[in-house]
Amino acid sequence: MRFQVGAGPSGLVLALSLIKNGVPVRIIDKERSNYKVGQKGSGIHPRTMELYKLLGVLPDILEESGKSHPLIMYEPDGVSIKVRMPMSEELESTPDRPIVNPILIGQDAHEQVLRNYLAKFGCVVETGTELVSFEQGPDRVTTHLLKWNDANERVPETVEVAWLVGTDGGRSTVRKQLGLTFMGETKSAERWVVGDVQVINSPLDQSYWHVWGDASSRTVSLRPYLKPGDDRYYVIAAGPDLNRENMASGREGFIQEFRQVTKRNDINFGKMIFLSQFQVNIRMVNKFGVGRVFVAGDAAHVHSPTGGQGINTGVLDAHNLAWKLALVHKRLAPPSLLETYNAERLPVVAAMLECTTELFNKTFKRAEDNHTGWFRGYILRQFGVTYRGSPIVVDETNPGDEAVDPYRSGLDGRVQGGDRAPEAPGLVRADGEGGGKVALFDSFGPAHHTVLVFSDDVKMRVEVLDALRSYPSALVKPIVVLPRNSAVRAEGGAGGMLRDEEGYAFKHYNVEEGTSLVVVVRPDGVVGARLHSAEGLKLYFRPILL
Repeated sequence: MRFQVGAGPSGLVLALSLIKNGVPVRIIDKERSNYKVGQKGSGIHPRTMELYKLLGVLPDILEESGKSHPLIMYEPDGVSIKVRMPMSEELESTPDRPIVNPILIGQDAHEQVLRNYLAKFGCVVETGTELVSFEQGPDRVTTHLLKWNDANERVPETVEVAWLVGTDGGRSTVRKQLGLTFMGETKSAERWVVGDVQVINSPLDQSYWHVWGDASSRTVSLRPYLKPGDDRYYVIAAGPDLNRENMASGREGFIQEFRQVTKRNDINFGKMIFLSQFQVNIRMVNKFGVGRVFVAGDAAHVHSPTGGQGINTGVLDAHNLAWKLALVHKRLAPPSLLETYNAERLPVVAAMLECTTELFNKTFKRAEDNHTGWFRGYILRQFGVTYRGSPIVVDETNPGDEAVDPYRSGLDGRVQGGDRAPEAPGLVRADGEGGGKVALFDSFGPAHHTVLVFSDDVKMRVEVLDALRSYPSALVKPIVVLPRNSAVRAEGGAGGMLRDEEGYAFKHYNVEEGTSLVVVVRPDGVVGARLHSAEGLKLYFRPILL
């Protein structure tokens, strides 16, 4: 069994990914009964949604979500409009990126969707259970817990597990006891007030996010909840001149400070649902794990909320770790595979922190255009996140001698090993049996590698399919992709056979028609290999499968 501490989005996604890989999970959270409330951490980016599609939870996430609100930023009088602007550009979807625009979903609803889906697999978060300490040995981790019982007593429990993963937030007990360095800085002058409030008979247009003041001194904003007619708003207040203690003290203090900043007396408040102070830290671990213990999400990295990268980066952590941990746990992969979690995620997180810190500084500087720091550029959608240069990525089509930006290089249009695997719709079954057109994303999954064999050459296809028979069919699933002008209709052998009727697969994976290429897509939706022949498969799978 794997044991997990912390039940935020990163932890829930990791648990679900492991369960999909056939690994039993026990997940605990020290909060006794109340899950997180409110809209904190609400921005979900397209790359995260693609991974939710792999897990099967995307429809439920979309059901509870809404579009990002455009901003209204007010002049000092609090009423005149200084600027209207979108938080991000609304883009048209493309065949390779069918999910291209971010969405909003409150963290409370977000976590509820994930918990509900986990419950279908018999996994329920154990609330009121706190990790106190742990020791690890060569083949297990001994954890010491305190758990509230029905008599309102804290009862000790000792549990031995195969693995321990801390997704227990910025104050992570797992990280601290593991002795990891949390490198970075604390923005001592920047402590935000965040929360959720009720606005009674609001004069505000609920289709906008409303922002008053100047972030370089003091600012406050109200963003409506997502459901039409809901009278609740999410609050962010910040700036070195903000009276944070007064604003976070309760209803009267909040209203007093709000009116001083906004100059608005026509906005009336009801219930203060949740208010707290938030210290801006920009930190990351020096490594993502030691032995049988790992960290992910906020336990591994914290930063300014500017950019909305926190939860999204944690979800990428979870997907990167889950399939590797599952293979090692089931003794199907060497333990060294887990070292690549650190090797792949550290550079990405370091680049992410640089990006969000740049946005933070732009937003809070004293300048006429500091409102532009509220705009979220394309890079934040995380399509460019790449593991080029990873020790388990093999790319025979690329010499690998160029500099790599872990957050941007995947946007250069070349689709190399380590990049996000693009979508390709419009494929049809080569046997002519019909069933409609299919897309490559429907073939990917969180518990198997998908081997795409782009070739119209019979000899090449047979060699690759024969080579793949030496690997477990549940873990490695081949798909032959024929060019649209191929005369082949059907062929025996393992794996499906699809014709690229609309040409998107060959185009998006940078394969010229008339040539052959083998592309391996990992369980986390990443191109693990680009190979010229079946021989390369041995090189790719050697460090991954025993």
